[in-house]
Amino acid sequence: MRLRTWKTADVPAADRFDAWSEALSSTHLDWELVGTEPDFEAKVVERTVGDLRLIGCRCDPCEGFRSPRHVNRGDGDYIGILFELSGLEIVRQGDREATLRPGDFVIWDSSKAMEFRVLEPLHKMTILVPKASMRRFLPGIDEFAGMRVDGTESLGPLVGAHLRQLSSGLGSLEDRHLRLVADTTLELVAAGVGAKQDVDPTVGADRYGRVRAHILERLSDPDLTPAAIAEANGISLRYLHKLFSSRGQSVSRWILKQRLDRCRRAIGSEGRARSVTDIALSWGFNDGSHFSRSFRNEFGASPRSVRKASQEPISPRD
Repeated sequence: MRLRTWKTADVPAADRFDAWSEALSSTHLDWELVGTEPDFEAKVVERTVGDLRLIGCRCDPCEGFRSPRHVNRGDGDYIGILFELSGLEIVRQGDREATLRPGDFVIWDSSKAMEFRVLEPLHKMTILVPKASMRRFLPGIDEFAGMRVDGTESLGPLVGAHLRQLSSGLGSLEDRHLRLVADTTLELVAAGVGAKQDVDPTVGADRYGRVRAHILERLSDPDLTPAAIAEANGISLRYLHKLFSSRGQSVSRWILKQRLDRCRRAIGSEGRARSVTDIALSWGFNDGSHFSRSFRNEFGASPRSVRKASQEPISPRD
């Protein structure tokens, strides 16, 4: 078992805050603390299992930050899962600010700047996971930096109970047992984030916008499938469908509508310079019959009737 323990009680009182700053950076990646608190008290227990680092932490009120300078000094990108056991803490990353109370957890991204402020004596556990490993459980992990999951809502109590048990066994569980529960822990965290995503329409908004832009750039490609879109954007097919279904859409239906809209504009504006079939092919359709049926279902008229109507002269008003 690889277990490392550090506490301020082993350090002269005058040096404790500076020693805590060094201990924090050696266990929780690179941070810079603000202030020089006298008689500061803290304790850290760090456990490494495979590519996971589990850190139990108790400390007095303090505050600190990770700037781009600290981020650039990092060795690899990690996702932090910060679970509050007791106390009160405010965490800010990007445009999200999370106030954490006992039972809450927050996702943070080591590749982005971050701030924290401990307002009351604190007890927390942090799990550091390589970002590439966390993508197996949350393919859209980049969307969740700074997102708080309430310990009293939805799956929050279930996830919190598991994390609390994991924290209590940090110094006693055997490595083989910790390895057995590691994937379960990350799956539960992902489930808690997913439940939060279901009720919060702002989650995934940036990713949704980027995916739509990607689709529009490649709308003329007949091989533009949901699977290809998911792979190109580094997300799972399930997450792609969820981005659209949470907004009352389906991926395939949205693509079809964009293509039909562009075909209609071209049919109405290009006269007879191009055939209807040629226009359809240029916007990703590879079956004329399917295009005609879809066009009629969408607009209530055939492509040729739309073309004819657009070419009829406008009668002068009396």
